[in-house]
Amino acid sequence: MTEIKRPDPDELLSQIKEEESKQDQNKGYLKIFLGYVAGVGKTYRMLSEARVLNENKKDVVVGIAETHGRKETQDLLKGLEVIPQRKIKYKEILLEEFDIDAVLKRKPDYVMVDELAHTNVPGSRHLKRYNDVEELLSQGITVYTTLNIQHIESVNDIIKQITGVQVKETVPDRIIQMTDKIELVDLPTGELIERLKEGKVYIPEKAKQAMERFFRERNLVALRELALRYTTTHIDYDMDYFLKQEKIIGPWDASNRIMVCISSNSSSEKLIRVAHRFSDLFNVEYFAVYVDPSYKFNMKSEEVIQLDKNLKLAEELDANLFRLAGNKISDEIVSFAKSKNITLIIMGHSRRSRFQKIFEGSVINKVIQKSQAQVLILENENKEFIKTKNVKKPYFSLKKELKPYTVSILSIGLTSLICFVIRPYIEAINIPMIFIIPVVISGLVSGRKAGILSSVLAVGVFDFLFVQPYYSFSVSDVRFVPTFLVLLIVGIITSFLADVVKKQVENTRQREQFIASLYDFSKDLLISQSLRDILGRSTQYISELFNYDVIILMQDDQKRLNIVSRFGDHVSFDDNECGVSNWVFEHQKSAGRTTETLSSSKWYHIPLKVPSGILGVLAIATDESIDNEKKHLIESFASIVSLTMSNSIKE
Repeated sequence: MTEIKRPDPDELLSQIKEEESKQDQNKGYLKIFLGYVAGVGKTYRMLSEARVLNENKKDVVVGIAETHGRKETQDLLKGLEVIPQRKIKYKEILLEEFDIDAVLKRKPDYVMVDELAHTNVPGSRHLKRYNDVEELLSQGITVYTTLNIQHIESVNDIIKQITGVQVKETVPDRIIQMTDKIELVDLPTGELIERLKEGKVYIPEKAKQAMERFFRERNLVALRELALRYTTTHIDYDMDYFLKQEKIIGPWDASNRIMVCISSNSSSEKLIRVAHRFSDLFNVEYFAVYVDPSYKFNMKSEEVIQLDKNLKLAEELDANLFRLAGNKISDEIVSFAKSKNITLIIMGHSRRSRFQKIFEGSVINKVIQKSQAQVLILENENKEFIKTKNVKKPYFSLKKELKPYTVSILSIGLTSLICFVIRPYIEAINIPMIFIIPVVISGLVSGRKAGILSSVLAVGVFDFLFVQPYYSFSVSDVRFVPTFLVLLIVGIITSFLADVVKKQVENTRQREQFIASLYDFSKDLLISQSLRDILGRSTQYISELFNYDVIILMQDDQKRLNIVSRFGDHVSFDDNECGVSNWVFEHQKSAGRTTETLSSSKWYHIPLKVPSGILGVLAIATDESIDNEKKHLIESFASIVSLTMSNSIKE
């Protein structure tokens, strides 16, 4: 009997998603001219194709083209319609920027947009030029653009290894993945160096500096090979898509899955990029996992910022992001890998102290021993340490930091006084049992460091006041030495355990608060009698929970977006903010503060979407940056508001 091969559900789901994305007829076509470095002729090739389109009676305009004064490139602009640049004043300097509104108003079939990785001038609608390109594509306009290999996010760490230069302006790989065609613009390295010497890439002074630094021949050879490999990978991806579309059986294995373990260390950025490159290379799904250890209660501010940056990078590179919590990091990693059928785990060496490695063991070794998946370990090459100036802290801040230690000292002092009074009535050997009480209390109330301080003070005070010879740190009876050690060890262990319990309680409290707030909010909206009641309850609840001003906007009969509910009036909502809300309503994407679109706004604007379309916009005013967790929570509230509004409108 012939065995019927059942289709892999993950593979089917992936194919359905791809088919649905290709069925979107309103989306424009994106073509990228990819080069390995400046000067290979990307802009020249792009404008040459623009001229061919123009000669074939196609509606084509040049949105922006950086000719850098090259005559042969400037000559290509003759006879083409060039959109005038928008003038923006920034720091008393008048700058020119790509005018996306002029292009949208003109609505051509084709637009040439040079330098995809460019960062727009502050005050522009979007933070990055690739955001402009995304908007043009959403309006059905075909975009031709240029890009150098060093500006692709997932190869950023490779570029640094090759050239020693950290490229700041990068394009997320999702933009590359949505590209319909990548055309490699290649030029032998010898010819490029000749062009540099002739002043056809940079002015002579700058060209000489470039050849001594970034444009060294070995760098150019490596960058050229990287660009060739990257283009080949993209062609392979297109071929896989074609084979699947035509139902041609291929050799690919959709069962493989990759997992990358990330932390609050900056080296996690490299791990994420490596995982993404493997994912692209083998065309498989990958997961980014962060384990929040219970014993690590107070993270430094720079660690929190770096962790948020790592999580954001993982999201930008299309990872399936998971945040776990547990005492044993290795067990959580192995358990997750088993549940998701992970075949490759990518890890990096952590900055763990020798003390941690001795008493807690190596996370990497434990994962290798317990997991059935292959484990790839990458060296941490980031050996740079950030030096900060010693800034004098405000008095109140210093007082707040010293408070836990003050409590520890006072509690040990009070215990010493009590023990001194009752010393004639009890044996000296029993006094350490009394000192354990303030040590435990300090650990529970004031944290691990204060608990350790208490245990050290307890040993010192006990030796000084209650062990002969009195009022001296010398010990005449060696039988008390084990007592000192036990008291010290018990104090330290108790402090660590107290900190772990405190961390677990805090994590549990946050999860319960998150679930309870969503439940209460949903229940509150379900009993609302009208749409107006739903809107009022929504703005009030979200405002009181986050302590932000909250606004909901909806369209009126004339298709104008108006405020229909507001709670809090501390931050103004002017015409500029109305413009942001209109953009969000039209494009059904978040914008404003903490985003890459219209980031100068004081409000964070979120579309209230349902499957049938968009109902309105939720705007939240905040003076602080919103981390990923809070942003996800706000988006959850927005989803509930959208669903409840939709049900009310249907009724």
